[in-house]
Amino acid sequence: MHSSVLQGSDFEIFVNGRQQDHADFFRGWTNTARLGFVAPGCIDGVGAVNLIMAYVTAFYDAYRATGEDFFAYPDFYAFQGGHPLASYAWFDIWPDHKSVSVADDPAERLTAVTDRGVNVLILPDGTPTHRKYNKVQLASAQRNLDKCYMYSFDGQVKHADVTIRGQMEPFCEWVKIVFDTYALADDSVIQARKFEWFSLHKGKAFLEQSFRRVNLEEALSLL
Repeated sequence: MHSSVLQGSDFEIFVNGRQQDHADFFRGWTNTARLGFVAPGCIDGVGAVNLIMAYVTAFYDAYRATGEDFFAYPDFYAFQGGHPLASYAWFDIWPDHKSVSVADDPAERLTAVTDRGVNVLILPDGTPTHRKYNKVQLASAQRNLDKCYMYSFDGQVKHADVTIRGQMEPFCEWVKIVFDTYALADDSVIQARKFEWFSLHKGKAFLEQSFRRVNLEEALSLL
């Protein structure tokens, strides 16, 4: 809930190259909507921090609009491959049960997503592949998933139509905490990825990440 200090003005959002206010981009968003992102390598989700936090801010804006006091966390989920899991608590993915371990199997991933009623799904970019899902899974996905985005670890996807720019801090500090999750702190592969990520953004005035919106059919081919 520390991120409730963020405001829409902390984000510059561009849709097809044209700037759009945070409030306009998230018009109609409610505090009951649910988001999930897939991070096969646990820490991959740092490539979508701007988008995730923009959605977190929209969640808190819905509460702020009531004018009442609140203590709440969004029903957002991190679907991660492997063990141990990275902690995205500083992305407001909390309590810890919202970090979900999923097998490297598209059908199992989709079940994890639909069981939690996710409405916005953020996936790592890749090559579309034919997947087999059962009719019940597909019906649930069609009923619940409203928006799907592609992201990449380095923050840049091909054919992006949404770009989000924010200040380097506090986001870079929150990203560092993900990499430094206690159970991952001594993992040489994870720490090499940490060095890679921070090298990509070293010396930049702003953290800028791009995303590509895709339809449900394409999203399911990439899950």
